Amino acid sequence: MYKLADKLYSYEAWAMESDRLRLSVLRPGKAGDTSAYFRKNRKFHAKWSQTHSDSYFTKATQKEYMKYDLKEFKRGYLFPLWITSKDEPGKLLGRVSYFNFAYGGMMSCSVGYHLDQDACGHGYMEEAIKASCALLKDVLHLHRIEAFILPENEKSLSTIQRCGFHHEGMRYSYMHINGKWRDHMSFYLLDEDIKTLVN
Repeated sequence: MYKLADKLYSYEAWAMESDRLRLSVLRPGKAGDTSAYFRKNRKFHAKWSQTHSDSYFTKATQKEYMKYDLKEFKRGYLFPLWITSKDEPGKLLGRVSYFNFAYGGMMSCSVGYHLDQDACGHGYMEEAIKASCALLKDVLHLHRIEAFILPENEKSLSTIQRCGFHHEGMRYSYMHINGKWRDHMSFYLLDEDIKTLVN
């Protein structure tokens, strides 16, 4: 279902591959592409994503975010994977990111994700989540991965359930979305679920 990349492109700090996709931790030099991605999808993402100011969509701000991403990735507290097609390396299709890592007695993290508006409907996100969850289980030995989704986001709810996540309840006033604090549905995936998922 996944493998570590045999080689890295100059703009990558780390990469893995699934059947169709390449999932990469990008270097700050790719900020021009990530800022273009966010500008293109600003309206498309707005009703599902956390509230951002205009500066978020600039190359300079994205470069700072990517510096932070890389630093936290190296520390083991963030797994920020940009999604591309193996057929079109470098063209950003979306991102799946793992954060809120807790080790020791918890061995858990949370996952969030988004796609380019033109990349929807091809099963890319399901493939990316399944492959990266399997890797996190095998490499970091995580026990639990959580996801939080707006109740009306039917496509995201369908995706996370196809990835084997179980509905747990409601996370009230969880995130500031499109100008106001919103409740999110809570889902979880256990290591034993991942074994079933990838077999």
